[in-house]
Amino acid sequence: MDCPVCGSESSKNGFENGVQKYHCKNELCTKRHFTDRTSPLNGVVKSKVGMSLNEFRERYDVDYIVAKTLAKLDRNMIYEKSDICKLTGLRAGFPGLSQTIEDAKSYYGKVASTLYFSHPETIAELKEQAKLT
Repeated sequence: MDCPVCGSESSKNGFENGVQKYHCKNELCTKRHFTDRTSPLNGVVKSKVGMSLNEFRERYDVDYIVAKTLAKLDRNMIYEKSDICKLTGLRAGFPGLSQTIEDAKSYYGKVASTLYFSHPETIAELKEQAKLT
């Protein structure tokens, strides 16, 4: 089951009152816990605006959009912050976009004052080689 907040992969995490519990594997989602029951907000959002909660998040939730974008980064590519902004599909200056990208510490390293983004394993390797700080 995918996380209802960020859409990332999750894993089973026991039962509560006979209901399967899960936890999100995405570190940007703070390893959120949830059950397989549909979020009560899902029906409310769909009935009011004609889209599901996930559809609404894909369009307007900066944290969700950035998390999904970063999770898809190619391990063999290095991106600048402006590239990440473009990959999200949000316009530059979208409220919260810059800060949300900078909060994803495992996805970037610095050279001088420039942030470079990539898959977390690539960033870790480059930091280990002292090419990024």
